[in-house]
Amino acid sequence: MNVLTRRLVSGAAAAVFCLGPAASPASAAAPPRPDPAAIAGVVRANLGPARLPGVAVALVKDGRVLHTGGYGHDARGEPVTSRTPMRIASLSKSFTALAVMQLVEAGRLGLDDPVVRHLPEFAPADPRAGRITVRHLLDHSSGMSDTTYPEATLPQPDSLRQAVADLRHARLAAAPGMRHDYHNPNYWVAARLVEVVSGVPFAGQLDRRVFTPLRMTSTVTVGNWRDPVPGLVDGHNRFLGLTWPRTEPDRFVAGSAGVVTTADDLARWLALHTRDATSAVLSRRGLRELRRPSAPDGRYALGWDNPDTYGGPRQITHPGSSFTSTATMVLLPDTGYGIALMSNSRMPLEADVEAVMEDLIALTRGSSGAGAPLPLAFVADLTALAAALSVAAAGAVRARRARLWARRRAGAARWRTALRLVPYLVPLPGFVFLPRLLELVTGGRDVTFVLLSHIWLTLLATAGLTAATGLLVLAARTRALLRQGRAGHRGSPPGRAQPEARVS
Repeated sequence: MNVLTRRLVSGAAAAVFCLGPAASPASAAAPPRPDPAAIAGVVRANLGPARLPGVAVALVKDGRVLHTGGYGHDARGEPVTSRTPMRIASLSKSFTALAVMQLVEAGRLGLDDPVVRHLPEFAPADPRAGRITVRHLLDHSSGMSDTTYPEATLPQPDSLRQAVADLRHARLAAAPGMRHDYHNPNYWVAARLVEVVSGVPFAGQLDRRVFTPLRMTSTVTVGNWRDPVPGLVDGHNRFLGLTWPRTEPDRFVAGSAGVVTTADDLARWLALHTRDATSAVLSRRGLRELRRPSAPDGRYALGWDNPDTYGGPRQITHPGSSFTSTATMVLLPDTGYGIALMSNSRMPLEADVEAVMEDLIALTRGSSGAGAPLPLAFVADLTALAAALSVAAAGAVRARRARLWARRRAGAARWRTALRLVPYLVPLPGFVFLPRLLELVTGGRDVTFVLLSHIWLTLLATAGLTAATGLLVLAARTRALLRQGRAGHRGSPPGRAQPEARVS
């Protein structure tokens, strides 16, 4: 059951409950806090060869850490614990946004200041870029987009300075403030803004002004996912129904996705955001401003999202994925809970990780949740594999029977025969342009073959095998037609009848 279905079912159940008798004072009491055994039960039900290899969890309430833990194993086979370093990818944006907000509260810049006022080096190839504000960067409404600047397919920069300089080739997909387009370079510019205005390198500023005050002693931020971090191990992908350790490819992530942390440290981050009070790093008002939607979509805030929960409890959240890991964090303002979940795998579908989070949220409401659903990533992998084998088997049969097919087409018009061959050519451009086709599904987000080889290698192999099979059948049938044509040409001269075959 996917997340939307689960939420619709939960909402329907809640509606039915509300039609019943009024709750007694005892039944209206707050549900008990989730205990470690219940949390472990939810997570372990979703671990295993067909599910997730390793998961780390943090649970807080009203600024107090209730539980942190690790389950399963890493790519070396070592147990995952609450102190295991893991990538949190785009959850990092909330840290960058807070670093910017610190400068706002210090009077060094304003959220609605034009970026170029503080960062003259920011000069995209579009005259409208001068109207991009700091807020536009943080809520992804700057007008920059993967559709006009496909950052994943371009050479990766090696510093924030170079990342901003490279944007001189970028054009805007929309006027600033008019449209929400999730685009990682927004946060490269925001991180560069932090280090220019503060006079301190971005990583140093985060360490000095955020990690250290919050006692996040095992947290760092890197510029590239290949940068070494003590204790950090790359995660897993799925291929042919099995989970395999994989290596993170070259990807620039400073400011957008570079934070590496542990469940223990991430719990302290959640505690900051569930305490609803002024802290050593930011005022109460500043923290609330970070989480307040400001983007044109009415949902995205400054490094946080406010999704439609389809009747479920109100959430402030953000997901994140590297090529071999997945993370998500959720704040539940109505109850004061905060939950973080980190997985050392990136699967074809992220529904498996979402299912764990949904059940953890259910625990905070006094429910046991829906239980472990079907391992959707495993099912999707096997479905793709079955499709690939079916296509290959059917293609082999057609290629083997190519001569028979050619004899049957002997009297047909050539254009009709050519049309019969066209469908076998179609899978080739489908495979070549697969990333572009998938961008239609992802809303224009940049998709590459490297990304596909990590997210869903089985699908990529299926598409490649389908294209190869089509070419094999096309070649076999074309060859059979040519042979048949030559054989007919070597027959009797025009006007001379063939001798009648004798039946013995």
